[in-house]
Amino acid sequence: MKTIVYVVQPGDDLASVAERFSTDIKTIAGFNGITDPDNIEAGRILRIPVNSSEPVIFTEYTIEDGDTLYSIAKMYGTDVNTLSRLNGIPDPDSIQAGRVIRIPSSTVPDSIRIYIVRDGDTLYEIGKKYGYGIDELAAFNDIIDPDKIHIGQVIRFPTAVGGEIKDGIYTVKSGDTLYKIAERFDTTVIDLINLNKLTKPDCLVPGQKLYVN
Repeated sequence: MKTIVYVVQPGDDLASVAERFSTDIKTIAGFNGITDPDNIEAGRILRIPVNSSEPVIFTEYTIEDGDTLYSIAKMYGTDVNTLSRLNGIPDPDSIQAGRVIRIPSSTVPDSIRIYIVRDGDTLYEIGKKYGYGIDELAAFNDIIDPDKIHIGQVIRFPTAVGGEIKDGIYTVKSGDTLYKIAERFDTTVIDLINLNKLTKPDCLVPGQKLYVN
């Protein structure tokens, strides 16, 4: 089934998104595994099934303060020239916050999720909420100073990797915490820290190997 990709904008609700794409709330909720249609957060990526005959081949993104065309292209897996041509941007170094641009939907990976930084957010709190370490998010988003993020900044979450266990060694996946791993393998956080000699137990990285027994 052909789908288009839409990034939820501040103020959106599922009803308005459904009306925009001539579909219904139930269809979008079911296709995206949404259990509470009344609660969708800005920055979430929705895949919306459409009739294959419809010539909708892009998603929309509202430029935020601090964005560059390069950073947007990198986030969505495309390039500056493509975005410039598609949106009629004569000077890629000059884009204005608030402008809505089109992005080829085929370039947005199924597994990517993003978060729009809000007033009062810290990278630590965002990581804790979604199960990521500060170092992991900083590295994935090219953030030099984890203490300096700004309202409207887009934080990408790494795609899921790992999750396997072999010969008593577990490969960390995105979203893992020591607590979750300890609970899964019937052990304790302290035992995992001691067994693996972890100096930064809050900073797990996808692909990292941990002894669990």
